[in-house]
Amino acid sequence: MSAQWPSGARRWSLAEIDSDVDTSKAEFRERRLGEPLQRYLDAYDAAHPVLAPLIDGLESAMANGSAPRDFLRGLWSTDEGKTAFRYLAAPPISEDDLQTLASATLGPRALDGDAAGAQRLIDVMRVIVDPRRFPWLEQTRPARQEELRAAKLASSVLVASQRVQTLRRGDEKAAIEGAVKGLLVGMGWQAASPRSRQGVQRLASDSPAPRTFLTQTNLGSDNADVIVRLDDARLLAIECKGSNSEINSRKRLNKEAAQNARAWLANFGAGQVVPAVALQGVFKASYVAEAQDTPMAIFWGHRLDDLKTFIEQTRPSPSAA
Repeated sequence: MSAQWPSGARRWSLAEIDSDVDTSKAEFRERRLGEPLQRYLDAYDAAHPVLAPLIDGLESAMANGSAPRDFLRGLWSTDEGKTAFRYLAAPPISEDDLQTLASATLGPRALDGDAAGAQRLIDVMRVIVDPRRFPWLEQTRPARQEELRAAKLASSVLVASQRVQTLRRGDEKAAIEGAVKGLLVGMGWQAASPRSRQGVQRLASDSPAPRTFLTQTNLGSDNADVIVRLDDARLLAIECKGSNSEINSRKRLNKEAAQNARAWLANFGAGQVVPAVALQGVFKASYVAEAQDTPMAIFWGHRLDDLKTFIEQTRPSPSAA
């Protein structure tokens, strides 16, 4: 280990980690199988009305030599419109990449005075548009009605599926972060505002008051999801991580959370800060064990009483007081 194990925190054996990984994965399956179909249908119904007129106008927009600013302006007025445009590409292109490739700003009014920028956006899309969904563009011919219907269906499914995937990734993190905050409030800790706009930079002046906690606050130069002022004056810095696959869990745990933990220990010391992570979803046991070696205390969403126990045992005994 690169630093001493935090006093009072439970260090889990690999067998215990294996058991918790299995339990967390089983609960994830139950949540996923119970996910309402309506979420996907709503995403599809939101995407299709935006994509349909866009696809109908593609032929004229990409075939002529002048930049159709009116065509783009209507899309750029909403996030849904910009997303629809980006999903014409194969594969869909991010907003940052599109902006870089076209050297154009993508704000709602950006195209009003930038005819050249609008033209560059069309030129980029002409190069990267999906030839399987939009074969008539590649073949420079009019689209057949069945091709238009197929392209609208496929594009709407693509946008809706990605939207649901994005929501799913956020679900796990939001759930575990909400559970941690709910536990703290139930224990009598109060949510507080940072004493400094820069977050906690100096422990003596910036730390939250006793029995309070901060959310989404910088601890040094790295953000912590939850910072708890323990009764023994240490700061418990909790990263809340959700994962939907073992591969994804390595990024969440061993890169993001462990990197922050190492930075907090280097800046403030193991006697002042307790790095921790609260987990929910699908994680690989070896990655969890590796993260624990940071060192970093591990808590699970299905057994948050462990977090409660750790916080409570930092309270000085009456005889010590």
